[in-house]
Amino acid sequence: MNWFHQLTSLELAAVVVGVILSGSVAGMALVAPRVRTSRLHQHFDNGTIAGLLSALIGVYAVAAGLTAVAVWQNMDDAAADVSREAAAIAVLYHDLGGYPQPLQSRARQALIGYTRYVINQEWPLHQKGEMPPNTIRIIEQAQHSIVSFEPASEGQKLIQAQVLHAYNRLLEAHWLRVQAVKDTALPAELWVVVILLGAIAISSCFLLRVDSFPLHATVTMLVAAPIALVLYFIAVSDHPFQGGISVSSEPYQAVLEKMLWIEAQGTP
Repeated sequence: MNWFHQLTSLELAAVVVGVILSGSVAGMALVAPRVRTSRLHQHFDNGTIAGLLSALIGVYAVAAGLTAVAVWQNMDDAAADVSREAAAIAVLYHDLGGYPQPLQSRARQALIGYTRYVINQEWPLHQKGEMPPNTIRIIEQAQHSIVSFEPASEGQKLIQAQVLHAYNRLLEAHWLRVQAVKDTALPAELWVVVILLGAIAISSCFLLRVDSFPLHATVTMLVAAPIALVLYFIAVSDHPFQGGISVSSEPYQAVLEKMLWIEAQGTP
């Protein structure tokens, strides 16, 4: 199903809405004639069936609404992890300004290299639901430059402590982002529940007695369309780093541009 999350928003909308609407009409065409030949409508009129339909839609609305809130919260959390890591890069780059040359330049260049790696190598893989193989090696290049510094004064000891604290924050933010890429998705069981509730709600439309096929199809599609749209929203937001609506690498781009500007100015 990885291809499903690589579709654009428009493509995903067309797939989800198209499949649900066409499936609903096809199901109605198969079931409604058999319902008419049964004795169902001798015991239940359209008013009773409509009441059942309303109850089913209400149950679905609660379940789908809570699910939609959960996936959007996952998206916000993933975006916060990205912003937190970008901010940690900026803070660490600034703190490295207290290092003597040439160690300062070496450490800053390693940090710039890591940021470029995130943008150019990790992000395309994140969008495919994959993890880069060398992420630890790249981030440890900056670590080697940091731990090789031996403070010679009390002021340098303070600077070293501050840099190590900033580096630990970067490492923590990095792992939060990696964890979000791997684990931020709805469990399959919840998908099954939401889809089945929607299918049951739509299927109840098949029980209505409507003599006109076009009118019956219209009623069914009017019920199916909101369900399809909610399922589309859940699907497009389910994987924060994939699909048409996904977390952007813009925070890293902004930090990288700022660091490159400082390097070009030669400002410590």
